[in-house]
Amino acid sequence: MRKITFLFLLVLFSEPFALTLEQVKKALQENAIPQDSVEMNLRVTVKSTGVYQQTDIYTVNKGVSKSYTEIKSNFLKQRSIINGNKMKVVDLKTNKTQILDYNGEALQSLSYSHFNPLDSGDWHEPKFHSGDIFTIQGTSGTLYYNEKMKRIEKIVAVKERANTLTMFTYDANNKMKKMVVSVIVNGVESIVTTEFLRMQKSDKISDSLFDF
Repeated sequence: MRKITFLFLLVLFSEPFALTLEQVKKALQENAIPQDSVEMNLRVTVKSTGVYQQTDIYTVNKGVSKSYTEIKSNFLKQRSIINGNKMKVVDLKTNKTQILDYNGEALQSLSYSHFNPLDSGDWHEPKFHSGDIFTIQGTSGTLYYNEKMKRIEKIVAVKERANTLTMFTYDANNKMKKMVVSVIVNGVESIVTTEFLRMQKSDKISDSLFDF
């Protein structure tokens, strides 16, 4: 009888800590805005020894065949518009315009809305860490997942001579507000900060934005 009671209690107290990789992927997907239906303003800042660079990005994806992106920094000012099988590229410094054939490959490189590392690579099942936090080991390092808030808190990775720490900050609505990536190589740290100034669905954006 005591053995049965002990096993029952063991199952009872272990059950809250059971979490699968598929459950994590599903929760992250449910909380995310679809990549092909998003409007965003981003500010990306790069800091390192003797280096400071800021890039402002405005991007709209509407469906799988319409994309609008403006990139503005000290070295690049460019607008890219994709509509169907054509892509228009405008140099905002010179107003030089190119219209090119588009085969679908460039859209992924222009997508700045993909911040879920679990969408690629190999990942193991979650392991309970402490409190509401689970760790997930994978090809991109160790991911720390908050099961209660349904979000990624940080990713730690060590590869060869590089130590990488990625921290995520969220607003009161549990939407991503900031992503800070710190990379230390041979004692030298580089920090890339991505601020999400706006991130919302693009369903209210007029299709005329993609006309050219």
